[in-house]
Amino acid sequence: MTEQERYETIDMPFYEKEIRPLLPPEVLDFHTHVWKTEHWKENPWKEQEPGAKYMKTTQEYPMEQLLADGRRILPGVTYKAVCFGNPTPAADIQLGNAYITECGKQPELYPLMLAGKGLSTAEEIEGVLDAGRIYGYKVFLNWFGNNYGAVTIDDMLSPTEMRIADERRLIVLLHVPRSERLADPVIQQGVRNLSQTYPQAQIVLAHCGRCYLPDEMQRAVKAIKDLDNVYLDSSMVMEPLSIEILLNEIDSSRLLFATDFPVPAMRGRRVYVMDHWVDLVLDGYEPSDFRVMSDNMRASFMVYEIILAIRRAAERVGLSQKQLEAIFYENGKKVIETVKNR
Repeated sequence: MTEQERYETIDMPFYEKEIRPLLPPEVLDFHTHVWKTEHWKENPWKEQEPGAKYMKTTQEYPMEQLLADGRRILPGVTYKAVCFGNPTPAADIQLGNAYITECGKQPELYPLMLAGKGLSTAEEIEGVLDAGRIYGYKVFLNWFGNNYGAVTIDDMLSPTEMRIADERRLIVLLHVPRSERLADPVIQQGVRNLSQTYPQAQIVLAHCGRCYLPDEMQRAVKAIKDLDNVYLDSSMVMEPLSIEILLNEIDSSRLLFATDFPVPAMRGRRVYVMDHWVDLVLDGYEPSDFRVMSDNMRASFMVYEIILAIRRAAERVGLSQKQLEAIFYENGKKVIETVKNR
């Protein structure tokens, strides 16, 4: 079966029946990546490089491809996205931020610059923010692959970045470290400190605080329940029970639909086995850590599994259709409109 045949005979019938009826006319994807080949300081997936086998994707994923994937996978709606560069030590941060400034010229895109502790002076940060239509930061991941076990939030962000974020009400999109993710008490306290010290900053925890597993979410969610300036994006979270636990504790207005493109353009689903997630995907993708490939299943785009997880959780907690649709657009748009930088 060709790619186009699979798209027409499997993906689109499933989309039209199960996914499209859930979506509002406009969809805002709050977590996507864009980069070009020349942004890499070195090939991050060469076998000898640190973290080489962690989450392999493509050498290049420009804004044109992001928008094309959004429109192809979610046809019939207006696709918009918060986007940022690849936030790893293998990437050139300055080149990535220059490209993000260019992305800001596209009305469908809401760019975040890459920022983090020790990367830039206050003057340099404000220079990037003032040079284009930039809405905040994607916090730099100052580790390779999954070597994040000893990292704290204080290692990732300093008062330099956060003072500016507080003054301009910027989005601070944070991928929390450590093996227990937001379930780790050290990380919980770090998030609370950011929220309470910089109450005008809009802190968005990527991947629902990386709580892909229900047990993690159960241990994590109460730590952020009272933090009104802390939001959670749904990128790569495909377990309905994790989202159900979240929505039982916080208002649905704090949940933002997100994908993590280009990763969920793969066909498959993120599942969990014992105490870790695994990406179960169709054959044909690059071998990668925690990626299991098989041709013995029927699968479509992971984006659909994220949407279905939100729908299934929303049904179980009794959200209205209006509240459900707001997760896919209005919730994120309100966060963007609060930013004072643009």
